[in-house]
Amino acid sequence: MIEEYVVFNSDGLKLEGILSYNENVLNPPLILLCSPHPHLGGDMENNVIVSLGNGLAEKGYATLRFNYRGVGNSGSRFDNIADKYNYWEKVLNNDDCSDALIDAVSALDYLMLSIDTHEIYVAGYSFGAVVAMRLSVMNENIKACAAISTPFSRFDFSFLSGCVRPKLFICADNDFATSVEEVKEGMKNIPAPKILEIIEDCDHFYRDRETEITHKVYNFFNSIHQAG
Repeated sequence: MIEEYVVFNSDGLKLEGILSYNENVLNPPLILLCSPHPHLGGDMENNVIVSLGNGLAEKGYATLRFNYRGVGNSGSRFDNIADKYNYWEKVLNNDDCSDALIDAVSALDYLMLSIDTHEIYVAGYSFGAVVAMRLSVMNENIKACAAISTPFSRFDFSFLSGCVRPKLFICADNDFATSVEEVKEGMKNIPAPKILEIIEDCDHFYRDRETEITHKVYNFFNSIHQAG
């Protein structure tokens, strides 16, 4: 497996990412990975995001995980750490993912330009699940979306009311950020096809369960890939 450190433009800023792929696979399907909120360990080195990036690349996909603006070495409109922190705190308090969505669109554009294929999937974790879901209804080339610990109680998901692309929802049974009941209730208003997978005896951070999640996401995407 090859891992490349990459830099791309988004809204006048330079963002960093890690592009992972199997050098023996020509024109692999693409997967964009969207991280959690920076206040909750949300960067491209998050344990779940890294597991997805590496594990899915080993299975023959090309994955891109990236840092939103103001995270890690990605560019920011603010010069000091305090201002960056305050910016992301405001994003969290206002339940606003608009800038993160702009960055995700730019990341996907970069990924599509880097590898010549139009088979695209997206996956996101927590705050990143919101970003990934929004992206999936914006780009008609995206075939399916996987959402881990989707915060249904914090965000309005009415934008999915007309989304008939396959959707996978993964939730831990002891998730403090979004309960299984909240996910089930939120899914009622989302059209099929949709699948819910519950990780037993696990909390929001999925420590030591990353491989299990990666396996579920792979099986979901691969079933769609095999169906053509």
